[in-house]
Amino acid sequence: MRRLLPNLAAKIDGRACEGLRTRGYAIVDGFLGETWCHLLRDDIITLAERRLLGRNATHLVRRGTTSLLVKNNIFETEIGAHEEARVNAPHLATLYNDRTLRERLRACVGGPLRSQSLKVQLNHGSGGCFPLHFDGDPSLDDRVITAVLYLNPDWSDADGGHLQLVPFPETPVDVAPLFDRLVLFASHDTLHRALPAQNVRFCVTLWFYRTQPGGGAAVADETKAERRLMARYAYREAWGRSIRESHAPGEALDAALSDHASDTLKIAEALKARGVDLAELDAMII
Repeated sequence: MRRLLPNLAAKIDGRACEGLRTRGYAIVDGFLGETWCHLLRDDIITLAERRLLGRNATHLVRRGTTSLLVKNNIFETEIGAHEEARVNAPHLATLYNDRTLRERLRACVGGPLRSQSLKVQLNHGSGGCFPLHFDGDPSLDDRVITAVLYLNPDWSDADGGHLQLVPFPETPVDVAPLFDRLVLFASHDTLHRALPAQNVRFCVTLWFYRTQPGGGAAVADETKAERRLMARYAYREAWGRSIRESHAPGEALDAALSDHASDTLKIAEALKARGVDLAELDAMII
């Protein structure tokens, strides 16, 4: 008999909602309970053993040619888009189909949250990590909240794999990937990355959308758009290092670094046109 999920909404209290609204992120410990976290973790192991996880890779298009920029030691799948994975991972499928967390978060942030997607991720360690990025592009999708649940019993600080949140212009925050810890943050507005992991690292990511995944652009917000540009410029050097850390040497990595350098120049020009003092931006992160 399939187990019932606990009440996911009950763990998202007023303090978590306030943090999400005012700081752009919130941390909730003891979110799901030990039993369910182990069930989800076991499901991810099953998917890995049955070769139902794929390498994480970014498609780079340059001069009409597409290449794959593969991240080191990162394997994952989208549960909603992968029927065989749902069949082989029933507890992950149950979490994907549950709507209680989405309804609670809708009440937190106001406005509709009409859909969600779920990705599982297995990081094999040995330095596996993600570069700095925002989740999605406001011109292409309308995701609102990212929720990451960590499934790492007996984690120690030496294992690494912290989630680094950069709630610009505030100071970056390194969040340990502790067992049964849920981290919520504003998808389009929170710069973040996964720092290098030295041990195996499990997590589940839920994204919550105003409409449907890929359903349309987000509501335009020029203030937030400018802040994203400012964050990208201010953290340009850290962003470049994180790209290098996350991928194996090769032509695809060289192309990604070249694109990053080109984008940085364009962002600098756009900010100067808006009257932003670039020297002041640099001083903010010293």
